[in-house]
Amino acid sequence: MKSLSVLLVIVFCASTLALYRFPLKRKANTYSTLSRNNTYAETFRNKYNFAAANGDQAFNEKLNNIHNTEYYGEISLGTPPQCFKAMFDTGSSIAWVTGDKCQGGRGCELHKKFECEKSSTCQPTDGAMTLTYGTGAMSGRVDSDKFCFGCQDETMCVERQIFLESVQEPGKTFEMAKFDGLVGMGYDALAPKGVTTPFAQLMKSDKCPEPVFAFYMNRNDGQVDQGSEMTLCGIDSKHYTGEMTYVPVSKKAYWQFTVDSLKINSETIATNFEAIADTGTSLIVGPVADVERLHQAIGIVRNPVNGAAMVDCDKLQFLPTITFNIAGRKFPLTPDQYIVKMKPIPTMDVTLCISGFSGMDMPKGPMWILGDVFIGQYFTVFDQGKDRIGFATAR
Repeated sequence: MKSLSVLLVIVFCASTLALYRFPLKRKANTYSTLSRNNTYAETFRNKYNFAAANGDQAFNEKLNNIHNTEYYGEISLGTPPQCFKAMFDTGSSIAWVTGDKCQGGRGCELHKKFECEKSSTCQPTDGAMTLTYGTGAMSGRVDSDKFCFGCQDETMCVERQIFLESVQEPGKTFEMAKFDGLVGMGYDALAPKGVTTPFAQLMKSDKCPEPVFAFYMNRNDGQVDQGSEMTLCGIDSKHYTGEMTYVPVSKKAYWQFTVDSLKINSETIATNFEAIADTGTSLIVGPVADVERLHQAIGIVRNPVNGAAMVDCDKLQFLPTITFNIAGRKFPLTPDQYIVKMKPIPTMDVTLCISGFSGMDMPKGPMWILGDVFIGQYFTVFDQGKDRIGFATAR
């Protein structure tokens, strides 16, 4: 018994040492981004249409959160390292940063730019790539260089990472973003042929004995820059309570899985449908007809000016609970959790209550996207070693 206890202590210490933490911050999206559901839906319709076109060719990352709609952390590229703010997106598998040749609007002007010429390890290529979004197309040059999760520690690094150095960024989406780039955390199947995600590269090394990463998204508006983090190569049990429920990945491209049902109180909205856990999506997105039924049950009204799906903030206590049933377990969302509270003008004492659900019909058939509105309530584990996703109640 004594030897078993010693073994358990050794295993625990090894697991703790292998865990790497990356603080995350959250950035407040502008009111218009969330309120104009048609624009929001169009953006993600393109994202989930595999819209990447080829041309020629355990660490805690703190996440920052702005009004619970956009979480980002730090990465570095090159030698010596150039530090950038980046969104870690489980709904894509391409890494990109703003390049020093970027032109085409304030989206290029407002962000830090990567300079290949200042990195002794940067290998530019003749390859080109275009990423299509609802607000336009981002295009750039394909580079290869040293990539690190985080800027202060070189523990979680890969020596040769293929990424896109943007030369054009479209529309106001990137003008308003606080991040300088994006790191895809999906499966390699989403990436162009021959491109491997940074985490997949870590899995092949001896730096990451446990091939999992996890997200804890603090939804407390009073703690905007505190607590949120992404962990690599392990999970921190302090971020959740109760049991962890795992569901197998049904298709290894996005982090896709099957949901048993979605209910509003006792009313069933949908059953046996596919969903994607996506840290790069702010809201919960579902088929238009299902979301309309859900909005009718909630009592949503449309803003006549911009079409925002809104409710009276004074009536939140009377709204129903919405429950996802996953792997036989109920994951309820209360009105305070699925309604996003925002101030359109920060200096004024006016709060708007906007639905955390958006309707969108996917190009490849019915699908739900469980974004930050869901992940913020349920600590989410992405287990690439066992091809499964874990959910537990976030602390």
